[in-house]
Amino acid sequence: MPPSQRTSHAFPTQQLAIVAICRFSEPIAFNSILAYSYVMVKDLHNGDETNASFYSGLLISAYAVAEAITAMGWGAISDRYGRKPVVLIGLGGVALSSLIFGLAKHYWVALLARFVGGALNGNVAVMQTIVAEMVKHPEHEPRAYAVQPFVWTLGGIIGSAMGGFLAQPAHFYPTVFSPDGLFGKFPYLLPNLVAVIAILLAIIQGAIFLEETNPRHQQDHKVFEDDEIDEQTPLHHQRDRASLVRCSPDTARPHSDVDKTRHIRKRPSFLEESLPLPTEQTFDIRRNSFGTMHSIKLPQDYRNSSGLTRDDDRPRRTFNLAIIMLTLCLAFVAYHQMAFANTFPVYLLDKPDTPPGHLDFHGGLGLTLHDVGTYLAVNGFIALFIQGIVFPFFAEKVGVWKSFIIMVILYPTCYVIMPFISALPNSLIPVAIYVALILQGFYGIIVVPCALILLKNATASPLDLGKVNGLAMSASCLARTVSPPLVGMIYSEGGSGNAWLSCTAVAMLGVIQLFWVPREHIDAVEVESGLKMRTEHENVQGIEEGVVEDEEL
Repeated sequence: MPPSQRTSHAFPTQQLAIVAICRFSEPIAFNSILAYSYVMVKDLHNGDETNASFYSGLLISAYAVAEAITAMGWGAISDRYGRKPVVLIGLGGVALSSLIFGLAKHYWVALLARFVGGALNGNVAVMQTIVAEMVKHPEHEPRAYAVQPFVWTLGGIIGSAMGGFLAQPAHFYPTVFSPDGLFGKFPYLLPNLVAVIAILLAIIQGAIFLEETNPRHQQDHKVFEDDEIDEQTPLHHQRDRASLVRCSPDTARPHSDVDKTRHIRKRPSFLEESLPLPTEQTFDIRRNSFGTMHSIKLPQDYRNSSGLTRDDDRPRRTFNLAIIMLTLCLAFVAYHQMAFANTFPVYLLDKPDTPPGHLDFHGGLGLTLHDVGTYLAVNGFIALFIQGIVFPFFAEKVGVWKSFIIMVILYPTCYVIMPFISALPNSLIPVAIYVALILQGFYGIIVVPCALILLKNATASPLDLGKVNGLAMSASCLARTVSPPLVGMIYSEGGSGNAWLSCTAVAMLGVIQLFWVPREHIDAVEVESGLKMRTEHENVQGIEEGVVEDEEL
């Protein structure tokens, strides 16, 4: 086999590791803010708690709003000038934003820093495209796309702990950091400074080692024949074929086929956002990962199981009832997931309005930043465990449809129990908090991939997957963006009880909405997981050894 062919067939381990380091540095900055944004807002307003939870939520969402406005432009720039410059500029934008945010002495400066950081960061429009262009073979896609959510979760764990333990260092570590020193004057600079250092290291290694994947900057293109082009053919190969088709007046029909195929592979990546959640929330139903770190194999005949026509020559409805209802369900889940992520640290830090052991529907639990950092970091490990180990077994044993229904119905429970934690003895409060985090992680990590599988199954044609994915991403991102300031306003005006009640109400809307979700019949799915495959291998090996022993007897 020629060296170039061996190279094209090899799994791009080194380049994916470089991309992973770049990706890893971002959630360190994004997730650290979640731990201390509430107390930072109070400090910037001279201790005034009025609407502090609302302004804290606004800080969280400002980055995503600016990102959504500018990401399409960054995507276009990456198409023309290359992916690598946009990635490095995006990381630089995150570093600049973090530095200004840590030095902010006024709220408007902090808000502007977040907005500028989002405007300068085009990575959400480019990072997944880089992975898609690196992977030359469909067999490698599951492994390649599994790296991104795994790396995001690890970065989020470090960022959450960093925000809780490094904010206000002069207060918590007075023997190390003087109250009159730099970190005493700027109490939230240290976590941001550490994030800046991590990002600068990522920029340096990316500038040296990251290879350009934009087809405009590559010379070795293979031209595929018409019958070789499918949904998973790399885009730059399809463009080559399209250019040949345009030059030939006798090939009008293949030209339309190529255009359709290119439409399938167009990624609505401008709809992604960088919000401080324990797991990455981006997804693409054209891939087999469905927002997880696994490869999920659907039944071979799943496209025919819904009874919808896939014939491109017949009229069809792209957005049928099932797609609209499932998209609405994803929006509900995205809203109350992000509401929980934003309200949880505020509730832990807010001072209680009643004595310990009494039910408090207005105040919080009065914990410290260190407590918040610990809980958020552990929440990342919980999410990693559920997604890596629990999800593969649960989805296969229970099934997609039942898993989806059960999780949506049970989801309100993790919000109902939150205000009652205040009535527990101090010794039981940590246990209740971890129970709430486990329920939140379990429900969310199970229900979203199942909803995405159902969404793909409900799509009438593979040519419509891009539009359906775009609708689902738009709805989810919009819900996550408006959720923090909105639930923050409810918390400020009505107290913690009403904030949790609003999350419960939205989750209940998802339950009620199930009556209008058409049932999708999907046979058992297979989730490729390293642990599960190893367990199955050991079971098979044990059976084989038993058979050999029986034969010897």
